[in-house]
Amino acid sequence: MVDAARRSGRPGEQVPPAQPGRGQPERLLNIGQLVALLQPDFPDLSITKVRYLEDRGLLSPARTKGRYRKYSPADVRRLRAILALQRDEYLPLEVIKQRVELSKTMGSGQPILPGAVGGRSGAVLRREAPAYSLQEMCDTAGASAQFVQLLLDYRLIDRSARTGKAFTEPDLEIARICQLLTRFGVEPRNLRLLSSSTEREAAILEQIVTPALRSSHPDKREYGEKMLSDLGALFSQLLHLLLYKELRRLV
Repeated sequence: MVDAARRSGRPGEQVPPAQPGRGQPERLLNIGQLVALLQPDFPDLSITKVRYLEDRGLLSPARTKGRYRKYSPADVRRLRAILALQRDEYLPLEVIKQRVELSKTMGSGQPILPGAVGGRSGAVLRREAPAYSLQEMCDTAGASAQFVQLLLDYRLIDRSARTGKAFTEPDLEIARICQLLTRFGVEPRNLRLLSSSTEREAAILEQIVTPALRSSHPDKREYGEKMLSDLGALFSQLLHLLLYKELRRLV
């Protein structure tokens, strides 16, 4: 992989090896190495596309004195988040940029990514999700037990039937975002309409895919799962764009 990256990068863009005994300096990648690193997950990625994303203001790598690009681990995480949102949520670049910038502004180490829906395969909806205790939920989301109870009361998250391990990864992400929203005076009670709206949208999708999901034929059930995932991604994109359209009226 490294050899392939060196062939695709520009001459002179070799990354100096980490020097032991100096606190393990941050390893920087040239553009060829960056592409080679992410191509297994994003086969369509190319040097041209990385440069295009930079031109659109989504990436801002450091430059050497010779003007060669150097990508830090944070740049790699940012690009991975951007590509995942493009692939899984079909979002336009302007909306993706807002999402990633919001995550940076909030001081979170994790990009604000889709929680449960938006993958290209129904497998993401089917797979067994990790489960977390209330204490793990509070520690990870930076929320108090009282705040988590409010989220439960307003049906923004759901407690599962599992004993001891009651919360899923989407629950953690919802709690984290709701906690961030309180900085702007947005409380869980203000978000109840959002929860009700998504329940209605899920009911629409349920009517469409239920015949396939209830089929006794494995291929038809798999098709139903794929259709549910794709519909969820399209609904998600539509909601983002409708919200973006309304927000533009305010400025």
